[in-house]
Amino acid sequence: MHSRLRRTAAEIAFLVICLAVGVVLSERFAPRPIIGTMRFEGLIVPPSAQQMWNIMEAARRDPRVAGVVIELSSFGGDASSSEKLYYAIERLRQEKPVVIVIDGEATSGGYYMAIAASKIYAPAAAAVGNIGVWMSRPADPTIVPEVLSTGPYKLGGGSRFDNIRQLEMVKDAFVNTVLHERIRSSYNPIRVDARVLGEGHIYLGNEALALGLVDALGGLSDAIPDAAALAGVEKYEVRDLTEYLGLPFQPVDPFQMLATLRDTLPGEVLLVDTRFIALANSPLEVPSGGIADDRAFTGERHP
Repeated sequence: MHSRLRRTAAEIAFLVICLAVGVVLSERFAPRPIIGTMRFEGLIVPPSAQQMWNIMEAARRDPRVAGVVIELSSFGGDASSSEKLYYAIERLRQEKPVVIVIDGEATSGGYYMAIAASKIYAPAAAAVGNIGVWMSRPADPTIVPEVLSTGPYKLGGGSRFDNIRQLEMVKDAFVNTVLHERIRSSYNPIRVDARVLGEGHIYLGNEALALGLVDALGGLSDAIPDAAALAGVEKYEVRDLTEYLGLPFQPVDPFQMLATLRDTLPGEVLLVDTRFIALANSPLEVPSGGIADDRAFTGERHP
């Protein structure tokens, strides 16, 4: 009887030791969850949007990636690319927490991208908002003698009234998406209505916090542990997503896109910061290095 008890106790002790050793080994050698970080900056246009979409989808499918932190600095870009990134981040957020840190500015299409996150941080001096859209003035219907077309608007895509109506439709979709996302924030719900949002104001980070456009003041050092807490992980690695996933992200320099914006097709809808519009319409010559005179951002022109 006593020998059986001793044998049972020895077996239990052996199992406990094996379990303890397994726990120690797993803590030391098993891969830890990853909080992935990356920086999105520059204009939101098809090349940058596609690269970002690829990274978001790969992070969503990777079982080690527990959460994502995006450092964001963007004036916005074209409407369809901005919406594409909103949906990509929103889809990732359904499965894993996504925390965005606004670094410098998240305006127009950049803010459209930000509102898809689980939580938004911004420093007090960041530029936030500028909710709205714009387009070049629609051209008058024309007849080109060398070209045959099947309808009066085939060459231009529609009348000016069509363009204005479509512009309002895109703006309303933007405003309603902001309201839909920010009303549901469990951290800092929005406290302004659609009319105010549609006016296109640019707010400082602390103003945006007071209005419920962002969730907290802070930076990357706040966002990373917050993403881990939202993911429910205590021990984790912080990895750059582009390196970990092996996917590139090449920012589109806004200064190099000035010519493209100046020559944009009539009727093309853009979600670009109004300060950038002033820069795009300025006669200032932008050096090849991509650094312009600060007066361009205020719309002040050279004499």
